[in-house]
Amino acid sequence: MMDILKGKSMASSAMNRKDKTSEGIDRILQGAMTLQTQGMMTEAENLYRKVLKKFPGHPGTLRLMGILSHQVGRSTEESIAYLRDALAADPSFALAHKNIGFLLAKEKHVDEAIFHFGEAARLLPDDIECRMEAARLLDEEGEQDEALSIYREIVTIDENDPRAYRGIGKILSASDIETDKIEAVEALKKATEHGFDDHITMLHAATLYADMKYVDLAAAAFERAIELNPNSHESLFSFANLVRDRGETQRAVDLFSRAIEVNPEYAAAYSNLGNMLADNAMLEDGIACARQAIALRPDLVEAYNNLGSALQNACRPVEALEAYAKALTLRPEDDAMLWNFALCLLATGQIENGWDLYGYGFASGQRKPLRPFPGLIWQGEDLTDKTIMITREQGLGDDLRFSTCFHDIVAQAGHVIIETDARFVDLYQRTWPTATVRAETGRSTGLLNYGEDEVDFDFTAPAGMVAARLRRSLTAFPRECRPLVADPAKREAARAWLDSLGAGPKIGLTWRSGLRTPLRDMVGTDPIDWAPIQDIDGAKLINLQFGFPADEIAEAADKHDLIIHQMPDLDTHKDLAGTAALTAELDFVVGLWNAATEMAGSLGIPGVIYMPAHHPMQLGTGILPWHPSLRTYSVLPEFDRKGLVSHIAEDVRNLMPRKS
Repeated sequence: MMDILKGKSMASSAMNRKDKTSEGIDRILQGAMTLQTQGMMTEAENLYRKVLKKFPGHPGTLRLMGILSHQVGRSTEESIAYLRDALAADPSFALAHKNIGFLLAKEKHVDEAIFHFGEAARLLPDDIECRMEAARLLDEEGEQDEALSIYREIVTIDENDPRAYRGIGKILSASDIETDKIEAVEALKKATEHGFDDHITMLHAATLYADMKYVDLAAAAFERAIELNPNSHESLFSFANLVRDRGETQRAVDLFSRAIEVNPEYAAAYSNLGNMLADNAMLEDGIACARQAIALRPDLVEAYNNLGSALQNACRPVEALEAYAKALTLRPEDDAMLWNFALCLLATGQIENGWDLYGYGFASGQRKPLRPFPGLIWQGEDLTDKTIMITREQGLGDDLRFSTCFHDIVAQAGHVIIETDARFVDLYQRTWPTATVRAETGRSTGLLNYGEDEVDFDFTAPAGMVAARLRRSLTAFPRECRPLVADPAKREAARAWLDSLGAGPKIGLTWRSGLRTPLRDMVGTDPIDWAPIQDIDGAKLINLQFGFPADEIAEAADKHDLIIHQMPDLDTHKDLAGTAALTAELDFVVGLWNAATEMAGSLGIPGVIYMPAHHPMQLGTGILPWHPSLRTYSVLPEFDRKGLVSHIAEDVRNLMPRKS
C-alpha cells in the first residue's frame, strides 16, 4: 500500500486545533509511527489502542490501525473496516480514501476502489498515485476514455511522469484512428525518454511501432524488451512475427523456437513456426508443429489453417480437407479457409462443390485483381444477343488455361469483350476475331472508378468464373484442343531461326517456376537434369523458361556441354506474342508445368510435363484436362528427378511426331 505513513498523523480537517489534547495525541502517534516503521508492530499497536480507548473515533489513529493491520497480515476485511471507520468520522480524510482504494482494488472491489481514488484525487489536487491507480483500474475495466482522461490530467501535474505516457500510449495504440496512433507513438517515446525503460513499456512500444509499420523502431524496441526480459515468450513471439515479415527467415525460426523453449505450451508459437517451416519446404516439420499446436489448443483456428496449408503443399488434399473442415466449424465465415477448402475440393475431384466456393478466392484476396461490378456479374444467364465482358485474373498461366473456355462463350454470346494482359491482346484477337479484345484497366463500377457511361456490356465475369460455370464436370472438357492462333509473320521468323539450328526435332524446355520460392523450387529441376532429352534423334533444346535463365543456360553449356538454344532478341516473359509464335513452331515441349507449358497446351503443341500431384487444376484426374495435347506426370515432394526425366525421355521417343 503506497504512502501508508505519509502525511500528518492527525491527517484530518477536524483535528487542526493546537490544544494540549491534540498535541498529546500527536506525540503518541508520532512515537507509534516510528515504532511501526522500525518493525515494532506490537508496541505501535499498543499505543494506537491507547489513543482509541480514550478517543474511539479518532480518524488518524483508525487509519494507522488499518495500515498496521494490513502490514501484520491480518484479514483485509479488518484493515478495510478500520479505514471505513476513519472515513465515517471524517469523510474528507484524503489519505484514508487513498489507502482504502488500494485495499479495495486488491480485493477486486473495482468500482468502489475507483470511487475512493477519485475522492482522494479531488482532495489532493497534486497527488499522482491515486490518479494513476484509478486510471489503471478503469483501463482494466474497459473504460479507456475515462482512463485516458486521467492519464492526460496526470501529465498536466507532472509532465515527466513516464507511467502516464505509457498509459496514454497503451490506450491510443489500440485505436483505429491514425491521429490516435501517432499520438500513441509520441507518448511511448516520451515514456522511454523519461526513464521508463522497462519490459512492458518496450513491448507496448514495439507492438505499436510494428502496427504503424515503423519497422526499424519496432525492431529496436523488441530487442530492448527481450534484453530486459529474455524469458518473455510474448516479446519473442511478436518479434519473430516482425522479422518473419522482413524476410529474416532463420532469425524468425530461432525466435519462435526460443519462445517455445521458454513456454513449451505456447500453441501460437508452434503454429507460426510450423507455417514458416512449411513455407520453406520443410513440410513434415511444419505439419508436426501444426499438430502440436492443435494438441495444445484445440480451438486455435490458425493452427488448423496452417496444418491444412502444409498438407496441401505436401500433396495431401484429403487430409487438408479434414483440417479446413475443423477450422470452419470454429470460424465458419473465414474467407481464406473457404478458398483453401474450395481448392482441396477441386483437387479431390469434387468439382461442382469446389467451383461453387471458388468465389471466396476474391473475398480472401487470393484471386486478383478484384474488379467488382455490382448487378452486372454473370450468373449463368442466357447470353443470346447479350454482350459479356470477361476479365483477366491471376497469372499468365491461369489466363491461358481459362482462355480455353472462351471458345464456348464466343459461340453462346451475342458479343464477347475480353480484357486481358496487354501482352496477350494480339494473340487473343487473332484467335477470336469476332470478339473485342483489349488491355485490362483494373477499374470497375464497384471501385467507383468506372463510369456508367463506360459500361458497354450486359454481363461481366472474371475468367475463372467462366471456367467454374462451363467446366462443372469432366465431360464438359473438349477432347480436342482448339488452339490459339499465333502471329504468322512471327511464326515464320521463329521457323527460320529453328531451321538454322540444323537437323533434329526442336523441343521446348522449361525446368522451374519463373517465381522463385522454396515451395516452388521444391518441384523445380536444373537444366542439366534434362540432358537425356538432347540425345533423342539429335534434338535441339529450345529455351521457354521465364525468369532470367541466362546464367543457368551458360552454366549448363560451360560445365555440362548441355546446349539450350535461346532465340536471339526474344524475351520469353515480355514478348508473349513472340514466345507464342516460337512455341507454335516447336515439335514438342517438356518440363515443369508453368505459364510456358500452359501456352504450349493452349497452342495445341504436344508435350510431356510434370506438376505437383493432386493439384486443384487437375480436378482429381492426375492429368490436365484443360490441355489434351499434354501428357502429365504427377510428382510428390522430394521426387526422383533422374527417374522422372528418364520416363519423360521415353515418352518423347514414343510420342513426338515424326516428320517425313
